[in-house]
Amino acid sequence: MPDRPPHDSTFPGREGPFLPEAAAIVPARGAGGGAISVDAEGEIEELAPDEALKRIASAPVMLVHAGFTARRIARGRTFREPGPQVFDLMELFAFVHPALTCLPTVAGLAHALRLDAGTTPEDHALMLHRAAAQMLTTLQQPSYPDRPSAARTAFRMAEGGWSWGPGVVAALRDALGRDGKPPGSRGFDVWNELPEWEERGPRPPAGSLPVSEQEARDQLALLAGADAEERPGQTAFAAAASHAFAPREAAGAPNVVLAEAGTGIGKTIGYIAPASLWAVRNKGTVWISTYTKNLQRQLDQELSRLYPDPAEKAEKAVVRKGRENYLCLLNFAEMADRAAIGGGAVAIGLVARWAKASRDGDMVGGDFPAWLAARLGGVTGRTGLTDRRGECVYTACPYYKKCFIERAIRKARRAEIVVANHALVMRQAALDQAMGPLTPATKETEAAGGAEDEAPSGREARSRFVFDEGHHIFDAADSAFSASLSALETAELRRWIRGAEGQRGRRGRGLDERVGDLFGEDRLAEEALQAALSAAAALPG
Repeated sequence: MPDRPPHDSTFPGREGPFLPEAAAIVPARGAGGGAISVDAEGEIEELAPDEALKRIASAPVMLVHAGFTARRIARGRTFREPGPQVFDLMELFAFVHPALTCLPTVAGLAHALRLDAGTTPEDHALMLHRAAAQMLTTLQQPSYPDRPSAARTAFRMAEGGWSWGPGVVAALRDALGRDGKPPGSRGFDVWNELPEWEERGPRPPAGSLPVSEQEARDQLALLAGADAEERPGQTAFAAAASHAFAPREAAGAPNVVLAEAGTGIGKTIGYIAPASLWAVRNKGTVWISTYTKNLQRQLDQELSRLYPDPAEKAEKAVVRKGRENYLCLLNFAEMADRAAIGGGAVAIGLVARWAKASRDGDMVGGDFPAWLAARLGGVTGRTGLTDRRGECVYTACPYYKKCFIERAIRKARRAEIVVANHALVMRQAALDQAMGPLTPATKETEAAGGAEDEAPSGREARSRFVFDEGHHIFDAADSAFSASLSALETAELRRWIRGAEGQRGRRGRGLDERVGDLFGEDRLAEEALQAALSAAAALPG
C-alpha cells in the first residue's frame, strides 16, 4: 500500500493550499462555441471546440461538472469522455461540503461558496481557481469537522485515482496520524461513524382537543409573518380546515373536510396552521400525504416557517418515503468492498462523505447530489445502493441499528408533522385496519419480519391525515395495491425460489436449501414448499 497517493506530479510544493497545475476551462459564449482557458498564472486562451475537447480528454484541467461541460462544448460533435486527470470542482465541493446544495454550474458553485463569479467566461474561469483554493484551505482549518474521517476517505479515493486526492490528502495529512495513512481498510466504512438510533417506548394515544377557526386564523398569521399580504381566501381555507381536527362524534366516523383552493391561495400553510396546533395540543402526529415529490419538497421548505431552528425541525418534522429512496448501508458496504479491489473508489468515497453528513440518507429527492448519480452509473448505480427489490433482512442486518430507514421510521413515531406520499400512507392505513391494535404478543414477530416498517408501534397514533393533491388518490391507490414485475425481476424471483437449478456460473440458494431443514416432519410445510418450487418453474429463467 503506497504511503503517498499517486498523481503528485500535478501538485507542486508551495505555501498554502496544494493547488494543481491545471488550467480552468469554461464554455465560451457565441455561436462559434469553443472554450476559454485560464491557467494557474492567469494567462487567458481562447480554444476552438476540437482543441478544448482534446485537452479535456488528455490534459489535467479544472471543470465544473466535467461530463456536462464537455457535452456543452462539443455541441453534437463526437468526443471522448473526460479522463481521470480532470479536476472536477463539483467532486471537490461534494467532498468538502457534503450534503450541501449546489447547482452543478459555475454560477451555482460561486453562489454556494459565496464567491463573485463575474460576468464573462474569463471571469468564470478565474473564479474556478479561487474556488479550488478556498475549498482546499477550508480542509486545512483545525475547526473543519471530523478531519480524521475526511482524511481517511480522501486517502482511499486518492489510491483509487482521484485527481483531487493528493491536494486533499496534503490539506488533511496531519489528521492521518504518525503513519500518514489510515489503518487497515478504513476510509469508506461510514457505518462505523454513524450514530445508532434509540428504541423508545410508544407514545400514549393522542388527545382529541379541537382547534377553533379563530385559533387556525391566528396560527396562520403567525406563520405567514407580519409583512405578509392579506389573503382572505387563505384565511377562510385555514378556518375551514380546522373542522377536520374536531373530536369524532362516533367511533369509526372520522371528520372529513373536502376543501378546494385555486392556485396562489396558499393552501399549504393554510392546512399546516391547524394541523400544527392540533399536534402540539394533543401530543399527536398529523400525516400530510402528497402525490408528487415537488410538493414534498415544497412542504419541507414551508415547515421551516413552523420550525425555524434546524435542530427542532429535524425532531418534529419528518419526510417519510419508501425504502427504495434511502441508502442501504448493507448494499453500500458490498459496493465499498468492490471499490477497494477495483474501480469506483471516487464515487464511493463521495457517497461515504454524503452519507455521514446527510440529514436522512434520502438518495432520491433528499440532499443527495443529483449530478453524482451519473458517477455511480446513472439510475442503475443509485438503484444498487437502495433497497428496491424488497431484499431487506431487517434485524439480521449488521447495520440495522444505524439504518437510515429504521431511523426515519422511529423519528416519524414521535414527530408532530410527517410528510409522506399517498401510496405509503394508504398502505400503512390499510395495514392499521387489517392488523388491529398492536399487542405485546405481535410486536416481536412484526419487528423481525419487517412489519414494523409498515405498521410501527403505536398504530393508533396515525389518526389525523391531510391529503393534498387529493385528485390523485385513486391513481395512487391503483399503484399502491398492485404490482408490476419486469422479466428481470421475475427471473430473479425464480432464482431466489428455485436456486441455480444446475446452471454453471449461477449462484444462489433456493428455498429448499434455505429453509428445508426447518420443516422436519411437517408434511403440510413440505407440501407448501414443493408447491412454491413447482409454481416458480413457470417464471422466466
